[in-house]
Formats: sequence, C-alpha cells, structure tokens
Amino acid sequence: MSLTILLSILSGISFAGAGLGYKMAERWQCRTSVFILVFAITGGAFAGIKAFFETTIWMEPKLWLLGIAMGLLFDVAIYFIMQANRLGPASTSWTVLNLGLLVPIFVSPFIANEAVLWVDPIIVLLFMSMLLVFARGMKDTGEVVKGEQGLHILMLLGIFFAQGLFLLGNKIKYLLFNDANTAGLTFIVYLSGSLGVLFVILSTQKRLNFTMSEWKAGTVTGVCNSLGVILLLGAMSLPSTIVFPLSASIALLGGVFLTSLIYGERLNRLKMIGVMLGLMALILAVFREKLVDTLTSL
Repeated sequence: MSLTILLSILSGISFAGAGLGYKMAERWQCRTSVFILVFAITGGAFAGIKAFFETTIWMEPKLWLLGIAMGLLFDVAIYFIMQANRLGPASTSWTVLNLGLLVPIFVSPFIANEAVLWVDPIIVLLFMSMLLVFARGMKDTGEVVKGEQGLHILMLLGIFFAQGLFLLGNKIKYLLFNDANTAGLTFIVYLSGSLGVLFVILSTQKRLNFTMSEWKAGTVTGVCNSLGVILLLGAMSLPSTIVFPLSASIALLGGVFLTSLIYGERLNRLKMIGVMLGLMALILAVFREKLVDTLTSL
C-alpha cells in the first residue's frame, strides 16, 4: 500500500473520530458555545503549526476576508450539528454533514465555469431520498418525537448548507491562491471561529468556565478534525477520484458505526438504507465527471 493511500485512509479514520466527538458532546450535554470554542482552539493549534511549513501570504486581505467568513460558517455548522444531535441520532447529522460537498459541486459552474452534467439531478434525487428515508427510519425507532420531526429536518438542512458553503470557501481559496495559503486559511478559520463564539459567550455571561466533559469532547473533535485535514493534504498527490471518495467514505461509514457501537444508536433497515443512499450520492458526486466522460466515449 502506497504512503498516499495510507494517508487518505487515516484521514477518513480521523474524520470518523470527529463524528464520534460530536456524539460525545451531545451525550455529555456539553454547552454548544463552549464545545465550539475548545474545538476551534485545538484545531487552530494544529493548523497554526503547519502554516509555518508552507507558503502563506499573511498580508493578503482576501485571505482574511475569506477566512473570517468561513470561520462564521464553521460556528453555524457546528451549532446545527449540536442541535440536530439533540433532536435525533448522530448518524443522520453526520451523513448530511459529509454530503455538504454537493453545494460546491452545484455552485462551481457559476463561479468557475464548470459544466452542469446530466448526472447532477440524480445526485439531488439521492440526497432528497436519503432525508425522507432517515425521517421514516427515525420515526419507526422513536428517536424523534412527532412534534420535533420538522425541526430536526430543518437542522439537517442547516448542516447541509452551512457545511456546503464552508466547503465552497475552499474552492474559492483555490481559485484565488492555488496551492498557497492552505494551512494559513485553516488557521484564520479556526481563529475567527473561536473569537466569534468567545464574543457570544462573554456577551451572555460574566465569566468563562469549562467542564471536564467540554474539554474532552472539544479536544477530541478538534484534534481529530484538524489531523484529518492535515493527513488529507498529505495525500493530495493522488487523483481526486481516489483521495476524496476514499477518505469521505471511511469518514461517513466510520462515524455512523462508531456512534452505533459505542453509544448504542439503533441502525434499523431504513436508517441503513439512508446511509447507503448518502454514500451513493457521495461517491457519485466525486466520480460524476469521470462517469459522464466514460459513458460518452462508449
């Protein structure tokens, strides 16, 4: 097994660990704002260290504007994840989070002159089918009470769009700076995210305090997420059609089954179908261009 493939696999495992961290925060009843703060601080520490080993143009205003915007989306996405995990199983929110990549795929034609393909409506149909199957599966297991089903779906859509716009920021970064400023942007994202949530905390309470559970859940999630990003960057010499589906598939399935194994979330038939639909949409989204080219050449 080549080193780059191993790095891609390890990045998926790290991201799966981040998914478990979100479940830990929900199970330990961590305050959302404090959890985000610890997550951002630990994640930013990893990114800050890596920024010293690559090209970063710190005085570029566009870098800071993009990083601050993504930092706010980072806060919003985690808020929606925490709320969704309180309303329903973590497996659903984790699946929707990983499918956020559909947003940059469908927006890129408008900002980067990328083609709209005939397979794109199929991906959207798979995503909508996944949400409907999840809703029915959670109803059957009694994990979301009737009065909260609509709110839970709303939180899932919030995760999808917040994460999707966050990932779109990475696409914009590539259009602006190519391979430069990667860790620098990540550091600014975490920095602005932590400052944003710190402002919210200090404006609502007189002093800042942490519980041991919040330290543990936030640190585990932040370290796993940042380590996953660093490992994935190390595997970028692989073709995109290999590195992204490999990492994302392991992250999706690993996060779902870790929460099921450790915290006993029920995976009934409908929920498993929902996960598989999500995985199909994920892989199809990454392979869409290659698939269309192959079928066209036949």
